[in-house]
Amino acid sequence: MNRIFAITAASDCVPTGGDGRCEITFTVTNSSARQLRGQLHVTPLGSTKGEWLNIAGETEREFPPNAAQQVVVNVNVNPGAPAGKYQFRLDAVSVINPDDDFTEGPTVDLEVKATEVPKKAFPWGIIAAGAGAVILVVALTWLLWPKSVEVPDVVGLDLEEAAKKFADLNLKVEVTRQINASVLRDHIFGQDPEGKSKARAGATVRLLVATQMAAQQVAAQKEVETKGAPEPLQPATMATPPPLQPAPTATPTPLLVECRERVFRFESQRSWVEFRLPKGIQGQVINIPKGAYNKNVSPGCSRVWWEDLTFSCRGTRLWESIGGVWGSDNQCQNSPVSSPYLVTGDR
Repeated sequence: MNRIFAITAASDCVPTGGDGRCEITFTVTNSSARQLRGQLHVTPLGSTKGEWLNIAGETEREFPPNAAQQVVVNVNVNPGAPAGKYQFRLDAVSVINPDDDFTEGPTVDLEVKATEVPKKAFPWGIIAAGAGAVILVVALTWLLWPKSVEVPDVVGLDLEEAAKKFADLNLKVEVTRQINASVLRDHIFGQDPEGKSKARAGATVRLLVATQMAAQQVAAQKEVETKGAPEPLQPATMATPPPLQPAPTATPTPLLVECRERVFRFESQRSWVEFRLPKGIQGQVINIPKGAYNKNVSPGCSRVWWEDLTFSCRGTRLWESIGGVWGSDNQCQNSPVSSPYLVTGDR
């Protein structure tokens, strides 16, 4: 080993704060007559911890011939370390020839006094923040959640008057008009949900509103009710005419309820099917036979299927599914079916 560097401890450990930190200054001299590039190392000895020791500045430096440099080692002993004497040294080694040109510095003593590990403060701030967040969520939920209101009983009222009651309570209205001779025109004879029941604000209330028959139908019906069938003529002396036939009774024409267009859609991961129902009238039924549509997805499949679907136009003005089932699976079979109400596609 060539002691090509000379290392001396220029000072004791000089405190840099009241928390066990200090620094020691070393003098490192290039004892040779040539330019050297040296690597500096701090070597802990005994029970000294390596993380306590740190060289200030660059650890690899240029050393001119016969020139010295100051090297500062920062010491920061962890709180709670056992009291006692600890040791370390500063070493220097040539970057070009590390096996032969290196020097171990003198052993330096550290006197460590007993210190207490600072206790962590109880995280009152985190608890307060969490409690505040919970209170905020509860408050927002209470403010934004739709309130329940009592549905007014409007059977027998005029539609305009009833609509105002519902608007004041933020309830929507859906009107279905039907002939009802026992109720005045534009007056309500049925509602869903019933009066005095509870509903969420913004819910829809369906009303049955009376409408009148056409004027010709009303006149014919009244004539039949008041006059009845005409009596046959008395026989004359010269000829006996055939008896007159009773006047035909006018039959009110029922008001047809129309269903709006509606699309029922079902999807798998890569395919979809839609059952597109047109406008219809109350009582109309549409049947769609069993079928399936598959989208090949390597290495498997993604299929939608349906079985014997039946849709009906109900008095609610909506097409409703009243029979059959549909779903999705990973089978690869296609079952094409022809129907004007059926459309399939890929996702």
